[in-house]
Amino acid sequence: MSIFWFFLFVGILVLIQMEFFHIVGLRKVDYERFFSQGEAYEGEKVEMVEVISNRKPVPLPWVRVESRISPWLRFKMTSEFDVNYDQFHRSSFYLRGYKKVTRRHEITCAHRGWYVLGSTALSTGDLFGALRRSRDIPGGAELYVYPRPFGVGEESLSSLKWQGDVVMRRWIMPDPILVNGIREYRPGDQQKDIHWAATARTGSLQVKVRDYTVSPRLLVLLNVQIREDLWGAMEQEERERIEDGVRIAAHLCTWAVTSGLEAGFACNGQLVGIPEESVYIQPACSQTQLDMIMQALAKLEIVRAQNITTMIDRLCEDGMTGMDVAIITAYRSDLLEERAAKLRALGNAVSYIDIDLTHDYGTGAAV
Repeated sequence: MSIFWFFLFVGILVLIQMEFFHIVGLRKVDYERFFSQGEAYEGEKVEMVEVISNRKPVPLPWVRVESRISPWLRFKMTSEFDVNYDQFHRSSFYLRGYKKVTRRHEITCAHRGWYVLGSTALSTGDLFGALRRSRDIPGGAELYVYPRPFGVGEESLSSLKWQGDVVMRRWIMPDPILVNGIREYRPGDQQKDIHWAATARTGSLQVKVRDYTVSPRLLVLLNVQIREDLWGAMEQEERERIEDGVRIAAHLCTWAVTSGLEAGFACNGQLVGIPEESVYIQPACSQTQLDMIMQALAKLEIVRAQNITTMIDRLCEDGMTGMDVAIITAYRSDLLEERAAKLRALGNAVSYIDIDLTHDYGTGAAV
C-alpha cells in the first residue's frame, strides 16, 4: 500500500512540474541571432552569433533552438551534406535564472548569394522531456556573399587589353586644373587661359596649354545565356560557367570604381524575389555604387529574364550613348553582333569578354 502512495505522490509531483514549466517555461526568454558582418566574399569565414537570455529566477533544464539555413553556409563542425537541400541547425542550452548565453559559430561562405536568416523554433519543457512548448522567433538578419575575387594563380584580368586601350578614348576633354605648358595666343583662345606673368615677361600674349583627361562611363553587360537558343534550365556545369562570368563582372566593376571611373551593371538575368525582370544599374562612381552592384551580383539568379538581344534593343530604344559597353558572354553570334553594331551607331564603344575557364583573359577581349 505504501508503494502505491509513493508512486501516486511522485506522479503528482511530475504533473505539477510539467504544468509549472508549461506555464513559465518560455516566459521572459529572449533569443536573437545575427551575422558578425553584413558582407563577405566566397570562401571567407564569418560568424553566426546566437544570444539567448532567461530574465526570470526560474532555471530552464533545457532549451532547444531549431531553424533552416542554406547549405551554402557551412558550419565548421558540420560534415558533408547535399547542397540541394536546406540543412537544419540545432542548438541546445541549459539556462540558469537571470542567465545570458552567447554562442559563436564559424561559417564558411561556400557560394555567392543573399542569405536571410528565417524564423527560429524555440522550445523548452519539463525536467523529463515529457511536455514540450514551442514558439517561433522571427528572423531577418541578412548576409551578402559577393562573388569570389580572382586570386593568385588565376586570371586576374589586370592585363586585359580592354582595360588599358579601349576605355573611351574619344571622351577626352581639357582639364581646367592640369597645365602642361604655355604658348603664344591664337584667335579663339579664351581670356581666362591667358598667362599674364608669361605675357609680361615675353612682351606678347601667352596662353596656358591645358592637359587632357578622360571621363569614361563603363557599362558591364552580363549575358546569362549559355547559348543563343537557350530554352529552359541549364545544366549545373553550364551554370558554373556563367558563375565565372559573374566573377568577371565583379572584377571589372571593382576595378573601374576604384580607378575613379563611372561603372554600371546590366544583366538579362533576374534578382532573387524579382522574377522576370532584368537588371540595370546606371553608371556612377562611388563606394555606394560599388556596394549596390556587388549586392546585385550576390542576389543574381542564373535564370534568363529576357533574351540578351531584347535587352540590348531596349537600351538602344532608350537612346543610350557615350558608354563603354563590355559584353561578358559565353558565346557570340550574328544576332549579338548586330545589336553591338546598333550600340556603336549610337556613339557607344562595345567590347566582348569571353566566358571560358581555359581562355587566356589577357588576350580575350575583342573590340
